[in-house]
Amino acid sequence: MSSTTHKLITSLCLILSLVVMAALYVQNTYTVEYREFQKFIHSVQDALISAYSMPMIYGITSRHNTDEVIHILKEQRNYASREVNKLKQLLGQIQCQTISEESTKTSHTGGWCSQESKEDSGKHWTDKDLAMALAELFKGKRVASFGDGPGRYKQLIEDAGKGVTYDAYDGAPFCEETSEGRVKFMDLTLPQFGLPMYDWVISLEVAEHIPKQFEGVYLDNINRHAREGVVLSWAVPGQGGYGHVNERIFDYVVQVMEKNELYYDSEKSRVLKTAATVSWLKDNVNVFLRKNLSRSEDLEKLLV
Repeated sequence: MSSTTHKLITSLCLILSLVVMAALYVQNTYTVEYREFQKFIHSVQDALISAYSMPMIYGITSRHNTDEVIHILKEQRNYASREVNKLKQLLGQIQCQTISEESTKTSHTGGWCSQESKEDSGKHWTDKDLAMALAELFKGKRVASFGDGPGRYKQLIEDAGKGVTYDAYDGAPFCEETSEGRVKFMDLTLPQFGLPMYDWVISLEVAEHIPKQFEGVYLDNINRHAREGVVLSWAVPGQGGYGHVNERIFDYVVQVMEKNELYYDSEKSRVLKTAATVSWLKDNVNVFLRKNLSRSEDLEKLLV
């Protein structure tokens, strides 16, 4: 069995298992105590992420050649990924509706609840000057924002007239409603499949909202979908902020990005820092480039 086929089977097994877990919760919402189920889903999800097993794959017969088998596995994996994402969105919405403490209006995976995810909530800060510098960096490119909040950066960068194709995603359970359709829901604490390969991925001030146990999954999601590079800002320890649970020093960020073969570019980072007017973005925004483009070709074969 090829390594590509084996990776596809493993990811499909993981996602299908998560679908079952989420479906069981939604089905029994009013009979299962939420906090107990939350502990359960965390423990099982952690186990599944490191699992390495062989499921029974339906729809594959001896008549299929290797390319056909890989295509079928990708289709099954991508379908399962979309379904578990929908269920996790519903799970987050249900959780938001059960939260009474005003200070903790976020889902267990870091997504902001309805009122907090609105652009006029007072929780979102948009740096318009930085957006213009990003539009120049992304000129003519296809970009994904993983954690775009209410979608204001999408609006500004598309309106800059630089020919940027920009898809916005966020883990806030109500983001599609509060962004008026500009932003699509995506739980960055789950392995995501079925998305295209983008030239660039941007993730501004998102990582610090991701619980530490899901950090590796989040980083894999943003790095796996970036052909050329990633623009990342990550709050540093002591910065503080609404919903911050995972602040990291700069050296740590550089190290984990290098593990994914993305390397800090000081000049491009300097251009963005100079343009930024919001203090924490000026301090934290950095550019990471993929030096080995053949690596992105290998990743794309698994995605598309």
